[in-house]
Amino acid sequence: MEKEKSIKHEKLLNAHKNNIIISDKNLKDKYTKFEDSKLDESKTLLYEIEKRPRCFNRYFRGEIVRVKFGVNIGSEFSGDHFAIVISKGDTMMNPTLHVLPITSKKHIKSLDIGAILYNEIEIEKLLKLRKSNKNDNKMVKSINKVIKYYENRKDTRSYVCIDHIKTVSKLSVSKTLFKEFDYLPKLKCDKEVLNTINDEIINEYVTYD
Repeated sequence: MEKEKSIKHEKLLNAHKNNIIISDKNLKDKYTKFEDSKLDESKTLLYEIEKRPRCFNRYFRGEIVRVKFGVNIGSEFSGDHFAIVISKGDTMMNPTLHVLPITSKKHIKSLDIGAILYNEIEIEKLLKLRKSNKNDNKMVKSINKVIKYYENRKDTRSYVCIDHIKTVSKLSVSKTLFKEFDYLPKLKCDKEVLNTINDEIINEYVTYD
């Protein structure tokens, strides 16, 4: 038993050594947050083992969420990205979700969905809330952080990666980016965009004889 345990630990130590070597290379792109990704992965796995969750958030087709895709092999989609939920009939008992990643970089098989992360109406609401609570420094600071984040994406076009449909654990999905005042849970693709996505998915994955 002890020998078997020792062999397991040796494998994990070797994996750790490999991760240290990768980290020390200070690589960019998908490796930019390599250390955070590995730490999140281990925490999530431990949470899953200890808590054994049986009930999860329910999501609707067209919702925009934040997903931790992790660091993956080759050209597989990696990193933390917004994504569009494409699952149908999701329930709180379902532990996984089908999503289409969103990126600011245009690819051959990507669909332009405009500046979907910027919502002028929601920004206006936050500005009014900030004005009516101008003496609450903590609140103003939190609101400013949200406004700044989304204002920086006002002129940034977003693209859906049609050829990168992913099935992800809901433990890797978040409905919010900020603890307070985030309007991400209110964002959803309109019917026209969803219909276009449906057509693109059919063109990409379905062949008629």
